[in-house]
Amino acid sequence: MSVFTKKKEDFMEWYLDVVRRAQIVDTRTEVKGMNVLLSNGYDIWDRMKKILDEKFYVTNHKNMYFPLFIPEKFLELESEHFEGFVPEVAYVTHAGKKKLDKKFALRPTSETIMYHMYSQWIRAYTDMPLKVNQWCNIIRIDTKDTKPLLRDREFQWTEAHTCHATPEEAVEQVKESMWIYGSFYDECCLPYLVTKRPKYDTFPGALYSVAYDTPLPDGKTLQIGTTHNLDQGFAKVFNIRFQKENGDHDYAYQTCYGLSTRVLAAVIGVHGDDRGLIIPPYLAPLQVIIVPILFKGKEEIVDKLCKEVLEELKNANVTVKYDDSDKTSGFKFNEYELQGVPVRIEIGPKDVDKGGVTLARRDTKERMFVERSKVVETIRKTFNQITDELKSRAKKLLEDSISEVVTYEELEEKFAKTNPGFVKTNWCGDVECADLIKDKLRADIRGTLYGKEEKTTGPCIICTEEAEEVVYISRAY
Repeated sequence: MSVFTKKKEDFMEWYLDVVRRAQIVDTRTEVKGMNVLLSNGYDIWDRMKKILDEKFYVTNHKNMYFPLFIPEKFLELESEHFEGFVPEVAYVTHAGKKKLDKKFALRPTSETIMYHMYSQWIRAYTDMPLKVNQWCNIIRIDTKDTKPLLRDREFQWTEAHTCHATPEEAVEQVKESMWIYGSFYDECCLPYLVTKRPKYDTFPGALYSVAYDTPLPDGKTLQIGTTHNLDQGFAKVFNIRFQKENGDHDYAYQTCYGLSTRVLAAVIGVHGDDRGLIIPPYLAPLQVIIVPILFKGKEEIVDKLCKEVLEELKNANVTVKYDDSDKTSGFKFNEYELQGVPVRIEIGPKDVDKGGVTLARRDTKERMFVERSKVVETIRKTFNQITDELKSRAKKLLEDSISEVVTYEELEEKFAKTNPGFVKTNWCGDVECADLIKDKLRADIRGTLYGKEEKTTGPCIICTEEAEEVVYISRAY
């Protein structure tokens, strides 16, 4: 079985088919861009949360929850920051038919409400570092065309906000956040480019911004997370002031970082095929499905072995299900392939007679016979093999998505008929040149490689003046 549309023929139609048929999202809410995250989608997101929470725990972050309603005066305090959000902010103006004296914004992001509280919690250098993570929903009434998970008006995310006593500690916190996100993306087997955003595209109020962009098979890129060094800008606005060890006073140095259910979209888009989802084993809520192959008169011996394998895998901390429903084995094969379950175990009378099971991999479709005594060992080995295979595919996708040009004619040709992924080129740093790329090619300068200085190979691709940076350009969701 395949989804309605072939992935290579029309990626977006394929993607919409998969999220619908694999029961990831239901868009029939009558509220555009505000969808139901169904159990299959939520289970994967929940597993992502658990993986990230483990990393937050070992790096001494504390999970908290802050109000959904943001007083309008908080937004006005940090006007530079919220200028870009204003067109997307949704407001609560009435309680029933009664107009409120003061309207409230529905959380487009949480800096203001969190930093208002930080100013009350922090008094001395001993109160820091303060590292808080929040899992919550975000409301942004984006006027652009919405696509489930890729661009929603309401979405789930994690946002962490930290305070430090010195600028050096803030820089180190940026690096720590990059380890948290980078290791998480690696567990998702995702390809990604880490770039420092241009100054004009830096998070409002930040010293600098670092972003993580994933190439998708249609040649567009998807921003799947960001990290920002906020320096002291927000601390001064919200009066997050502390006494230093020497008795002097200073404002806190801050960072923030976040990622959303867009990561789920990236996993679907990067790994899936014409049969549906492919979920990395250590990300999959259901890692193994056991399907009995029944023949008349042999039901009991097959059922007995299925239940034995089920209990053995449960005891080995593998998430496993035994589907003994009345549906045909062929239907079950198709259904669990669509849902991306990494490994299928088939057990029929012949397997019982031979003293083993048949194991099928979701990623390569490979099937193999496994001796009964080696089931757990083989499952664990197969999980690692699937992970390695998906990482290898991701690495190739990233490598294939990067090309290089030195003239505007070459750049124009790249974007003429397709979405070419990341195009590496030279840029003078002038916003006018960046705007021209955006206006004429509907593409954006994503930034320079973070932590790696690349030497220019020619003049600016637009104005032909001396180039200052090597940048990466793409069309993005």
